[in-house]
Amino acid sequence: MVKIIVNGKEIDAPEGKPLIDFLREITHIPGFCYTNELDPYGSCRLCLVSTKRGVTTSCTLKPMEGLELETLSDEVISMRKTALELILSDHYGDCIGPCQDGCPAHSDVQGYLALIAMGKYHEAVKLMKEKYILPAVLGRVCPAFCEDACRRNLVEEPLAIRQLKRYAADYDLEHGPWMPEIPPSTGKRIAVVGGGPAGLACAYYLRTMGHEVTIIEAMPQLGGMMRYGIPPYRLPRDVLDRDIATVIDTGIEVKTNTALGRDVTLDELREKYDAVFLGVGAWRSRKMGIPGEELEGVMHGIEFLRKVNMGEEVKLGEHVIVVGGGNTAMDVARTALRLGAKVTVVYRRSREQMPANEREVEEAMEEGVEFLFLTNPVKILGDGKVEEVELIKMRLGEPDSSGRRRPIPIEGSEFRVKADNVILAIGQYCDEEFLKSLGIEARRGKAVVDDVTLQTSVPGVFAGGDLVLGPSTVIESIATGRRAAIMIDLYLKGKLDKAKEVLTEPEKHVGEVLNDDDLYRVLFDLRPYNHWKKVTEKDYESVERKPRAKVKLLDPERRKKTFEEVEPNLPEEQVLEEARRCMSCGCMEVFTCKLREYATLYNAQQYAFEGEQNKFEIDESHPFVTLDNNKCVLCGQCVNFTHEIAGEGVLDYLFRGFKTRISPPLGETLGDVEGRFIGEMIDLCPVGAITEKLPFVKPGPWKTKAVPTVCNGCSFACEMNVEVYDGMLVRASRVENSWNGHLCDVCRFNRPWAEDLAGPLLNGKPVSWEEAKRFMAERDYALILTPELTNEEIAQLKAFAEDKGIPVGSTVSGSLSTATLEDLRNAKRILLRADPDKFPLLKILLKGKEIVEEGYDVAILESPAVPLDVPTLILHDGVNAAGLLKAGITGIPESEAYVVVGRPTKELPGDVLVVPAGVWAEKSGTVTNAFGMELKMEGAREGYSPVKFFS
Repeated sequence: MVKIIVNGKEIDAPEGKPLIDFLREITHIPGFCYTNELDPYGSCRLCLVSTKRGVTTSCTLKPMEGLELETLSDEVISMRKTALELILSDHYGDCIGPCQDGCPAHSDVQGYLALIAMGKYHEAVKLMKEKYILPAVLGRVCPAFCEDACRRNLVEEPLAIRQLKRYAADYDLEHGPWMPEIPPSTGKRIAVVGGGPAGLACAYYLRTMGHEVTIIEAMPQLGGMMRYGIPPYRLPRDVLDRDIATVIDTGIEVKTNTALGRDVTLDELREKYDAVFLGVGAWRSRKMGIPGEELEGVMHGIEFLRKVNMGEEVKLGEHVIVVGGGNTAMDVARTALRLGAKVTVVYRRSREQMPANEREVEEAMEEGVEFLFLTNPVKILGDGKVEEVELIKMRLGEPDSSGRRRPIPIEGSEFRVKADNVILAIGQYCDEEFLKSLGIEARRGKAVVDDVTLQTSVPGVFAGGDLVLGPSTVIESIATGRRAAIMIDLYLKGKLDKAKEVLTEPEKHVGEVLNDDDLYRVLFDLRPYNHWKKVTEKDYESVERKPRAKVKLLDPERRKKTFEEVEPNLPEEQVLEEARRCMSCGCMEVFTCKLREYATLYNAQQYAFEGEQNKFEIDESHPFVTLDNNKCVLCGQCVNFTHEIAGEGVLDYLFRGFKTRISPPLGETLGDVEGRFIGEMIDLCPVGAITEKLPFVKPGPWKTKAVPTVCNGCSFACEMNVEVYDGMLVRASRVENSWNGHLCDVCRFNRPWAEDLAGPLLNGKPVSWEEAKRFMAERDYALILTPELTNEEIAQLKAFAEDKGIPVGSTVSGSLSTATLEDLRNAKRILLRADPDKFPLLKILLKGKEIVEEGYDVAILESPAVPLDVPTLILHDGVNAAGLLKAGITGIPESEAYVVVGRPTKELPGDVLVVPAGVWAEKSGTVTNAFGMELKMEGAREGYSPVKFFS
């Protein structure tokens, strides 16, 4: 050991090894190219450290007595950021789907669409609720920003994401909604003022953090504009109630008919609660400022909708003029139509410039609403009440601050129309005077908040929804509510100011982010790096054209006479088919990609260095692996492994200079090459250039949990992880620093750990569990155990057999090994009597060894065999054959009938009942491998146990 100084602290470091290994145990050192199995060559230039002699790569530096270095100096951070930006300049791929970027809540659309395609509706809703609440509501009223961003727009039509969301959400509500687990109380209390989408979202996400939440609502029921502004033909009240219940049932206290400023003051809330969120909305309607606006029969859109939705009587005349072009105007027009009026919408711009959702405009027209575009009211006429409206024609001039062309009156074009009512729906705003009376700074009809934290001018008081955004959509309000919840949680932990610094300039706080889980989460939640392709219709010329799923709406004649819901659900067959239209634009390795992680931490930018970019054809020829050179950073991990460790040489560098890429030999594809460790390069690739084709209808980029177990492909019992997402066994991956080091393709792609018999078999034919029990009760039998059982299961079943006087045997015969792993590693000359294709790890274990027939140090034999006079490794077919041998259970006893636990490998006489051994990935316990190692394994999920069947 030598003493070195790292970031000002003296530390003992091992001498002679690359410094990077030691530093990564104690601090953050990024990098792509280094592996402790091979000599370093420092190609990625990310593992830089600063020494007195200058900046150098830590993978090529070895500890020396008195060495002083810094790992996060300004110079090091700047150079790492530059290296990352150079890499990103020739990186071509999407981190996430454009749909996720288009969603104001940045929900994992691609992930939940994949779950919907598999019929996993509860799981899809669970994923949705990571970023937003009320999916059944949103499935009806969301403008579907995600669909606007969908890449299918470049093929034919966007995916029907909103309707797919609706189907999954409705299914979830009807079959017992998914509910989050609420952690123990933090003891902190938050008041949420306003029970609209922003308030409900803020309350829900604070509750899932363990905080105590009270919603204070001025109206008789929760929902805000969703309840009092959106008509039931778009949003049925039972759907709204059930969706809201999934929020409140997390344990949120609700006080309705309680108004801020009337029943409770802000000072009282600040005194009683640890923080306050304001989501009181924008309920004041804008006026036009024209003559006659105060006449009887003139109403404001929000007030009109509120009265109708509360069941109050609203008297309308025969002719109703609705002024405005937004969704509120459409809701007003279609509601007035249902109340029996003849309705004309007057809008000062063209139809193309209407902010209302296109489908709302089309449905209004179908129902008989008339439209006057490029027209604006000048005055409202009448003797005490509305009789006529004077309108003027408009033309479009230069674009205004909204980006739309400014409407300009055409002089002399005035004309009049008859009207009994005029309903103004030209916008809403918050009550500035009310906010100022609370001490909250307000400007231009909105509360003034910090752009990052959403904190108002009053410490500990946060705001969101329409109060901050102005009139907005439900999903936009929900997004602000969730963001506010995150910020309130940080505020309660005393980390709000630091979080703002991190979100503003993450590269200045790398060390703090990596040492604080809260700061890490907020950075990767609210400001993750995302890379984008530049694509056109030409890029998708070869994509199969598939029509978008369409739902038949209620007949317009029926619609305009009832408040019944206009749009039915898609049938399930169409839902499943439509979900499969998703082109899965986002990267499947988005949650594990080191390039994305480093780019987020160092605030690296995609276009810091612009110039020529490579664009390679994606190699999808292999049945289980995709090679995408567009994402490759030329770290060399895959090339070094396949040549130096696996010895298969399936990939190499092709061409030189800027055009260099990773490829099989020239003229071949990945599907042409042969190897038993092709899949290992999936784990080695740090950036998702080599990915696994998962055996699902539509795999998603799911954030999996790695559960440690062992592979049951052979008696090596290689340590591995099963990657699990919400109970779904996704894939196998290697365990760092495991005894085996690597995983063969049998384990990865054959997936023996995910399979089991569907049920009992009697003489090869399926039978019920009741019939299996009856078979065992009615005859004498011998119990036969297979290597598909853990040591614990073997012991329990052996005890069961002894207790019942049942003969017990196994499908295993032969002897235990006498060689250890260390014996094999130290050996130079090997006698090999086993097939490396059957036991692929031998290819790596025997690398550099001499295979001989005489004078050997270690023998490797395939069972049945007995040890030789040198250390002997005996390899069996089953994973836990050694466990059975150690338990003394071998051979097949004579019997007229047999009950086999697991798959029989020998033909048995008489009647044979085969009982499943259980899915391997569901087992916990230990196994004994061919080297005599006792290896632990954890169950990746709950499952069937053969022991319980016998008990």
